[in-house]
Amino acid sequence: MSYVKSDGIPKAETVLPIKRKSDLKKVKMYLKATNIRNYTIFTVGINVLLRAGDLLNLKWSDVMENENQFKDRFTIAEDKTDKRRTVKMNSSALEALKEYKESLKEFHLDQFIFQSRKKNKNGERKLDVKALHRIVKETCKNLGLKGNYGTHTLRKTGAYHMYVNGIAQNPMILAKLQRMLNHSSSSVTLRYIGIEQQEIDDIYDELNL
Repeated sequence: MSYVKSDGIPKAETVLPIKRKSDLKKVKMYLKATNIRNYTIFTVGINVLLRAGDLLNLKWSDVMENENQFKDRFTIAEDKTDKRRTVKMNSSALEALKEYKESLKEFHLDQFIFQSRKKNKNGERKLDVKALHRIVKETCKNLGLKGNYGTHTLRKTGAYHMYVNGIAQNPMILAKLQRMLNHSSSSVTLRYIGIEQQEIDDIYDELNL
């Protein structure tokens, strides 16, 4: 059974990460070919692990020192927890943002990075979470990916691949992910990123230190 919140968006627990690298590559190629803004949202989202609301609240001034220089890290106050969080920007996120910025006809540091064509009730041209949910869901559906996908897919996908790619070299990666995602326990983190017991067994079978 699938449960939904009052805004019509499925709860985080029901939304899946994109686990297969071939599917992940397919999504990025599709988005880059169809909409550079959506490609950038997706690429930045899976690499910085911010909640969708915090991702869409970003302004160019958050990620840039000035109109020509990007920061390698930035600090925000998380909307849900009001906690300060410092985010490291890796090369994938930076390259996507640079390419997106170059595609814009108008650019101002005080603008929201991911703008909508229409203004919201506050008069802001900012893409909202519901619109992002629809973009991710429709993209995955168009590409024939089986499962339930949405805004939480971005954060879960990045965390999932960080775990499966890092556990062999760094057995403490789960504890780090737990802190990054602000979870109460490692079991919550594993459930959130969609790690099943068989995957855990396979990972540790390959570890053999």
